[in-house]
Amino acid sequence: MAKKTTSKTQSSKPINHNPSIKDYTLPCKSFTQGKHHMYVFAMSAKTLWSIVKINRREEDKDKGYQRTLSASRVKKIAKYLNEGHSIPGAILVSFDKSSVSANGSQITITNDRDAGWVIDGQHRLAGAHEADNDIEVPVVAYTALKPDEQIELFVTINREQKGVPTSLYYDLLKHLPGRLTETEILQDRANDLATALRQDDNSPFYQRIRVTTSPKQGQLSSTNVVRKLVPHLRRDGRLAQFNDEERAGILNNVYKALEQVFPEEYSKPDSVFMRTIGFGAILDALPVILDVTFRIAGTVTARVGDLVNTFTLVRSFDFGAWRQMGTGSAAEKQAADDLRTQLEDEAKAAKARGIAL
Repeated sequence: MAKKTTSKTQSSKPINHNPSIKDYTLPCKSFTQGKHHMYVFAMSAKTLWSIVKINRREEDKDKGYQRTLSASRVKKIAKYLNEGHSIPGAILVSFDKSSVSANGSQITITNDRDAGWVIDGQHRLAGAHEADNDIEVPVVAYTALKPDEQIELFVTINREQKGVPTSLYYDLLKHLPGRLTETEILQDRANDLATALRQDDNSPFYQRIRVTTSPKQGQLSSTNVVRKLVPHLRRDGRLAQFNDEERAGILNNVYKALEQVFPEEYSKPDSVFMRTIGFGAILDALPVILDVTFRIAGTVTARVGDLVNTFTLVRSFDFGAWRQMGTGSAAEKQAADDLRTQLEDEAKAAKARGIAL
């Protein structure tokens, strides 16, 4: 257990942070991988929990980079431990407030609530904390990592894990300039656009795009929003020619026009426009929507009034039918194809009637 530099005696199984303890000193084994020195040691799970951050990142905050903890997963781990089982996997932590002895045989960790950040093993540590009995857990520690190094490590370890929301991975990319692939840069730009939409109180998407928590009725997942935006931001994408402010304006105006032309569907608590299939289909059909709008307006603008004129051409379209199409990219494509076909047909018919398009 930790050697505590304090004049008071501390239980070996602390549950809450005890500010009377200055720091914890533990025997450790040092080793090196690449350019980094690391240290492995054992520590009380409840003590470790009290001095590290498990950042369940709140909406609209840029600080932090941890996954949202799953309460059910934590509960299962706690139950498993209460039954006498063990979970030997190491908890990976980056400590900002620590020091190591000259010979690398002892590590001293400051007793602060934010002495370190858990990079991997969040659920195991949370489950051990919730368990009835305290246990020792193996810890692999980095010390003095720069913030971008911590983030890069988190992304590398967690990129493919199902427990990590993809939207959190997108949100981290902005902190790693110069190391991104073209696809990652597009994801970064799409994430910034999604952030602008959800934070603008004049946007139809205000507080309706969820980043870390599962979307509720009438909300969209940031992951899906980014997924549908990326193709439009590529060099040959429909929104590539516009700046970020113009892109946000186009998307906002599309939805404001939908609200005016299809108020009954739009106003429903479970409006198909704010469901994955609805948003996905609208984005898939966006090139045709904009092409028709630009022809009607006679200029490359997408004002609400111009888009209202476009959607009025398909006022009879049954958006409610999209609810029966299921989920997934194939369903979104089929829904978009139906809308595109009717819009193109109506635009041709309008032109044949002498309406300027």
